Amino acid sequence: MLKIGQVAQLVGVSPSRIRLWESERLISPHRTPTGQRLFTVADVRRLERIRRLFDSKSMTAVGVRQALGADPDHPAEPADSDNDANPVLGARAKALRQRQHMSLRELSREIGMSPSALSSFERGQSKPSIGRITQIAHALGTTTPDLLGVPAAEESAVVRADCRKRLPLGAEGVIIENLYESSTVLQSQMVTVRPGFGSGEPMTHAGEEFLTVIEGEIELTLDGVETIELRTGDSMTFTSTRPHSYFNRSPTTARIVWVNTPPTF
Repeated sequence: MLKIGQVAQLVGVSPSRIRLWESERLISPHRTPTGQRLFTVADVRRLERIRRLFDSKSMTAVGVRQALGADPDHPAEPADSDNDANPVLGARAKALRQRQHMSLRELSREIGMSPSALSSFERGQSKPSIGRITQIAHALGTTTPDLLGVPAAEESAVVRADCRKRLPLGAEGVIIENLYESSTVLQSQMVTVRPGFGSGEPMTHAGEEFLTVIEGEIELTLDGVETIELRTGDSMTFTSTRPHSYFNRSPTTARIVWVNTPPTF
C-alpha cells in the first residue's frame, strides 16, 4: 500500500490533484482508522489512466468517470432511476444561451466543459453535476434556482418542514431544499448528501457562505487543494469566489444548513 505523496510522484501529479479526483468520485483509496489515504497498485494504474484522459483536454470529470466504467476493478456506478436527465433544463439553458448570442463553443470554453458534453446536456441526453449546473447558470448570468425554474418566493416568513421547495437538480445522491420563502439577502438551504456523493465540479460565484453540519460528516474542498473535514456541529464561513466543492465520504447521510449571501447560488 502506498501513501498519497508516493503515488503523486509515480503518477506525475500533485497530491492536491489526487484529492480533487477523489472528491469527483474518480478514485476511492483505502482509509486507515485515522483517515490516512492508502493506494494499491491497481489504484496507481487507474490514476495514470485518469491523468491521460484529462491530458487529452477533451473530457470533463463526468466523461472520465464514464470512460473508466469499463474498468473491471472499478465498475461504473448505477444511476438512480428517479434521477434521469432533465430535457426541460437543457432546453432552458440552450434558450438562455441563444438569447445572449453565445455560441455553444463559447459557453463550453467559459465553464471548461467539452462542446459535445454541453450539447448532450442541452438536448436532454445527459445530467451534469450540481457544480456543473451552477457553472452553467453563472456563465449565463443567472442563479442555479432560476436556471432550474424554481418559482419565485411567496413572501412567507415561516417555512414548514414538510413544505420546503426542493431544487429539481436531477443529481445523484444530493437533495437541496430552500429554507426561505421571502425576498431576502440570505439564501438558506438544507443540503442532504448521501454517502459516496457530492457536488462534483467546483463552484464559484459572488458573495459569502456559511454552513453548519447538523447530521453526519462532509468534506469541503477549497481552491482544489485545501480539504476540510466537517463533522456534526461544525460550522464554516468562506468567500464564494473561492472554487468550492463537497463530498460525503462517511457511511452515513449528511445534512447541512447552508447559507449564501447574496442569493447567488
